[in-house]
Amino acid sequence: MSSPLISYAPRFDATPEGELGVLESIYSLAIRRFEQEEQRGGPAKSRPDDARKDQDAGTHSHCT
Repeated sequence: MSSPLISYAPRFDATPEGELGVLESIYSLAIRRFEQEEQRGGPAKSRPDDARKDQDAGTHSHCT
């Protein structure tokens, strides 16, 4: 079974405050998705539009 992975690569032009804000947003998203899955009774099946929403938000999922 694969598990989600959040990768981090610092940007050369980012300020420490900016990086913290982005990390906060990413972890907030991950926690909200986890809580939604818990309410539904387990991991949600991936739908084609999920990948598009992630792409539009500037995020993407990695599975290993």
